[in-house]
Amino acid sequence: MTRVPLIRIWLLLPMVCVFFSCGEKPVQRTTEGWRGKTMGTTYEVKWVVAGISEHDLESIQNEVEAELVAVNDAMSTWLPDSEITRFNHMEAGEEVDISVRFAQVMRTSFTIHEATEGAFDPTLGPLIDLWGFGAKGSRSEDPSKEEIAKAMSYVGLKGIQLQEQTLRKHTTGVEINLSAVAKGYGVDQVAALLEKHGHRNYYVEIGGEVRCHGLNADGVPWKIGIQVPSAGSGTSSQRIVHVLNRALATSGDYRIFFDTEKGRRHHILDPRTGRPAEHSLASVSVLASDCMTADAVATALYVMGTQEGMTWIVEHAAHEIEALFIDRTETGFKLTATPGFQKVILDP
Repeated sequence: MTRVPLIRIWLLLPMVCVFFSCGEKPVQRTTEGWRGKTMGTTYEVKWVVAGISEHDLESIQNEVEAELVAVNDAMSTWLPDSEITRFNHMEAGEEVDISVRFAQVMRTSFTIHEATEGAFDPTLGPLIDLWGFGAKGSRSEDPSKEEIAKAMSYVGLKGIQLQEQTLRKHTTGVEINLSAVAKGYGVDQVAALLEKHGHRNYYVEIGGEVRCHGLNADGVPWKIGIQVPSAGSGTSSQRIVHVLNRALATSGDYRIFFDTEKGRRHHILDPRTGRPAEHSLASVSVLASDCMTADAVATALYVMGTQEGMTWIVEHAAHEIEALFIDRTETGFKLTATPGFQKVILDP
C-alpha cells in the first residue's frame, strides 16, 4: 500500500486510526553518556538511543577512552615519551616514523597553514614555551625582543617535512605544538567511533570544542552555549546556537593568560610577530564540517582579528566556514556574525 492511500484513510476514518495507535507505545528515547578527563582538560560524550545494555555502554566507553589515550600519547607535549616530544628532541637531518593519527593532524595543519597564509602555525612550540604557556612552565614578565627573535628563527613549516607517515626535521630547534588542533581531532575520532556503532544522534565535547550530529532527545538540534568571553564568567552564555551535523570551536583570550606590569598576556600567539595577538577581539567561534578544521581555523581567525577574519571567510567560501566574532568595546561586547552563523543563533 502506498503512502497516499494511507493518508486518505487517516483523513476519512480518524477514529479507526486512533484505535490502532492506542495499541502501540511510543518509543522512549533517552540520552546516554559520561564525562571524563583527557588532554589536560575535560570531555563529555552524549548520544540518544531507544535502549542500550550496560555491557554495550561500557564497551563503547572503553573504546572512546582508549582512543583518547592514543591521541594524547601521539600529540601531547606534556608527556616525555609521546611521539611529538620525541620529534621535538630530534636534531636536524633526523626523521621518525609517526602514527596514522599524528600524520592526519599534521596533514591538516599543513593545509590550514597554507590556506591562512601562516596565521595558523603548528611550529609555535619555541614561542609557546618562551611565553610561559608550554610544558616548561609559566612566567610573569614579557620575554625580551632578543628572546622572541631567537624563538622566531625556529618557527615555520620550512623546518619540517611530512611524507606519508614519516616526519623529518630540517632545522634543529624546530618544535611542533598541536594544542590548537589536537582537541578538535580527538572530538572527530570519538564521533567516528559512535557512528561506527550506529549512533547518529550524538554530542561530543573536549575542552569546549564540540561536534554534534542528528537531534537530541527532544527531537531538535543540539543547543550549544557560546561562553561570555570574560575571565570569571563561569558558564554564562553570550549566545545559544543550534548545531546540526557540524562542529563548533572557539578561540579566545580569556581562558589561558597571565598578567604583567605591561598588561595581560594571553596564549594565542601571532606567528607573524612572535607575540600574543593584539586587537580588540575577545573570542571567535567557528562552525565547520569537522572539529579539527573548526579548532585550527578558530585559532587562525583569532590571530587575524575581526576585519581580516571576515574578509578571509568571504574569500574562502569553498571551505564553508561560518563564524561569530566578539569584540570588546568601551560600552560592552560587539558581535559580528557571518550570515550562516546568524541563522543558527537562537536568542537575539
